[in-house]
Amino acid sequence: MPGKRLSVDEVMRRYAAGDCDFRGANLRGYNFAGRDLSGADLTGADLRSTNFANATLRKTILSYTRCGMQRRWIIVQLLVLVVLAALSGFLTGYSGGLIGYFITSGIRQGWINNLIGGVAGAIALLITYTSILREGYTTRTLWSVAFAGASTFAFAGAFAGASAFAFAGAVAIAGVVAGAGAFVSAGAGVDADASVFASISTVAIAGIVVGTNTIAIAGAGAGAGAGTVVGASTVAVANIFNFLYAIRQVRKEDAKFAVVRVLGIALNTMGGTRFSGADLSDARFGHAILQSTNFADSLQSSTTLHRVRWHKATQLDRARLGSSILQDPRVRHLLTTLDGVEQDFSGCNLRGANLAEARLERAMFRSAILSDATLAEATLQGAILTETQCVGTDFTAAHFTGACLEAWNIDATTQFERIDCNYVFLREEPDDYGDRERRPHDPNKCFQPGDFEKFFKEMLDQVQILIRNGVNPDAFAAAFQKIMAEHPSVTRDSVQAIEKQGDDVLLTLKVPEGTDKAGVERTWDEVYEARLEAAQTAAMLEAETRRAEDLKQLQLTTLSSLGNFLSHLTFNNTIMSDSPISAGDGSVVNTGDLSSTGVFNLGEISGQVSNQINELSDTPVAPDQPSLKDLLAQLQAAIEAESELEPEDKAEALAELAELAKAGQAPQEGAMQKLAKRSMNVLKGIASGLSGTAALVKAMQTIAPLIQQVFGF
Repeated sequence: MPGKRLSVDEVMRRYAAGDCDFRGANLRGYNFAGRDLSGADLTGADLRSTNFANATLRKTILSYTRCGMQRRWIIVQLLVLVVLAALSGFLTGYSGGLIGYFITSGIRQGWINNLIGGVAGAIALLITYTSILREGYTTRTLWSVAFAGASTFAFAGAFAGASAFAFAGAVAIAGVVAGAGAFVSAGAGVDADASVFASISTVAIAGIVVGTNTIAIAGAGAGAGAGTVVGASTVAVANIFNFLYAIRQVRKEDAKFAVVRVLGIALNTMGGTRFSGADLSDARFGHAILQSTNFADSLQSSTTLHRVRWHKATQLDRARLGSSILQDPRVRHLLTTLDGVEQDFSGCNLRGANLAEARLERAMFRSAILSDATLAEATLQGAILTETQCVGTDFTAAHFTGACLEAWNIDATTQFERIDCNYVFLREEPDDYGDRERRPHDPNKCFQPGDFEKFFKEMLDQVQILIRNGVNPDAFAAAFQKIMAEHPSVTRDSVQAIEKQGDDVLLTLKVPEGTDKAGVERTWDEVYEARLEAAQTAAMLEAETRRAEDLKQLQLTTLSSLGNFLSHLTFNNTIMSDSPISAGDGSVVNTGDLSSTGVFNLGEISGQVSNQINELSDTPVAPDQPSLKDLLAQLQAAIEAESELEPEDKAEALAELAELAKAGQAPQEGAMQKLAKRSMNVLKGIASGLSGTAALVKAMQTIAPLIQQVFGF
């Protein structure tokens, strides 16, 4: 019955009997806290000051309802604002009059202490209002005012003596003035009622007059009255300007005045309709008046606003919205108007939003969160959904033609039914060839009914594994065998594609719906990486073995190639019996005896190497570069001077240097280039065992590239 006053018990009795029709009912001021009215129809009901805290209101129809405060609560709120306005006005007049009194009395009567105290107080107030204008009501403003107050107080205390106490009072009053003004500004800024604004402004002016007169009377004397009036008037003008500016910024939802807005809304919702902690999933607030309504979390539970319909709801900006997505003005405007054409919602949190039938043509949703939202029948032509989170999103009968779906995140819970779409793009920006990855590829072809769903359904039934730096066949086989063993739905026929992407390979597997895709990829990574690491270890061991064999062969080859001078090699302090070593060319080397402290006769080896180097040409390979003869001579000197090398290592290095000298006779011949390359590799291996500060290491760093340039490798 429209307008009929129903009691809580009667409503719950009828609801329990299956009667959910309470359209137009007068439920003003009742307490339904914790009650279950899911699915009830409260269209057009009067819900002012009604308490639905922690209630269950799933799919409840609250369209055209009137929420907010009853008249008695409006009177209470107005009284609070009036008291704050009177306090702010009185303190404004009092502090301004006090400052004016000290300054004028100090000038006229020579009381320098009063003058300093008054000026310091004026500076404190000036800093207070300047900080508010620049930074708003923020922590930074608080610290600025505190620092300025402490500094000026210290100055006044040092020079003004007892008047510093008066100044301290002025500073404290300045802070209270700003604080009281913030509350008044918040209340007036959130409540746009002109009568409320006029009332509190009148009371504030009256307070200024009272505060001014109080100081004028207390400071009776020559010029005191005029000084207090001037001081109070100056501060009053500043406070009124601050008052109006704060109201303007609060209504604009300036982030610097967020604290003031929160305080104002908390005051404005005191005694209003309360949905704190209620479950409002799929509820409808179309055309509802929501001023002074509280949707903040309760102490017992969070308020659930999942897929609530807000279309055409009014004064939602004056409701207490807690931590919901409605805090963002862009989101609030979109949900109440359903008009987001060509608007930018990048990065917005729209989780659980109800955007059914919304107009979103060419809207920007880059990196936005649309998970669990409903966009049924929404028009998304040309919209940008790059990297948008769409897990659990309902796109039933949505219009997608021309939309960009690059890297958007969907899964099996994303609903695609009866999609209207001719084509989409998988790239937001075209590549070097102007291609945006249109689907279908052919610009003359369009999706047929059902093609869009099939295309993305196929993508959802795939597991794509990126294999870095090519494929190791053994690791690939082991990983695939493990996947088939742990995930029977994956077979050899599941392989859809193996594509090369630069140095990497992309493996695409088709899997049935419900497959644990993360488990498939995790199994692959564990086995493949383990086998790859084992293969790398085996390769390193094989390389070490091969290197040892190469070194052994290298020693034999070196003895053979240097047989013409190794036959003169002698040892000192011998303890072994003489035994000849074949040099490989028919000659022998008589080693004589060795001792534990024996050393090579490097002088003879060095002489032989020098002779071979000196046979090279002095002609540089390129202008402004040394010749190969000079390079090898420098390298020989570095080897002989290297203290970290053992004598046998020096002998080996000098032998390789002789090989380079031999190859240098014809550096462009293939055989000589191979010989030089092998010798350079041996020298690098010898140098790699030294510290980074070794002379040979530094020499190799500068000389080796030049030698390699000579031989063309």
